[in-house]
Amino acid sequence: MRRIVKYLIIVIIGFTVGFLIVHIINRYGEKKEAETRIQSLPCVSFNSISGIPVNLHEFDQTKPLIIIYFHPECEHCRYEAREIGQNAPAFHHFQLVMVAPDDSLQRVEKFCSETHLWELENLEILLDTENQFKKVFGNAVIPSVYIYATNRKLIKIFFGETKPQAIINATKNSLTSN
Repeated sequence: MRRIVKYLIIVIIGFTVGFLIVHIINRYGEKKEAETRIQSLPCVSFNSISGIPVNLHEFDQTKPLIIIYFHPECEHCRYEAREIGQNAPAFHHFQLVMVAPDDSLQRVEKFCSETHLWELENLEILLDTENQFKKVFGNAVIPSVYIYATNRKLIKIFFGETKPQAIINATKNSLTSN
């Protein structure tokens, strides 16, 4: 009886380790696919505040595109948004797109009002109501910043709270090369 229990435990541990190895390999493959997929701006749509689907390719292609993935209840996102709002003139050469995985229009509007984002003319707020962002961009950290040049090739990714100066510095090459 003890031999059977011993073998059963070994088999269970073996299956568990095998499952974990397969899971890790699959996650690594998905991460690599997402990294490759986002090297050029993906063709993905999110909903505008008014509920109209907006594709990322519809934005002005004469300006670099800065995509910020945020959540209205995230303190790091609030800090980043306030800093961008306070440095608005430095961002006037860019198209800013902020994507929220939150389906609460009231929370998003309150966030934009409190951080003075409505004052930015070159900003579009989009709602990811169908969880497309993570499917396309991979498991993104909140907040994340994706910067694309005018040719819609990825310049830089920032994960976590990012100071506006770091974003501006990353985009300088795209402005001088155009």
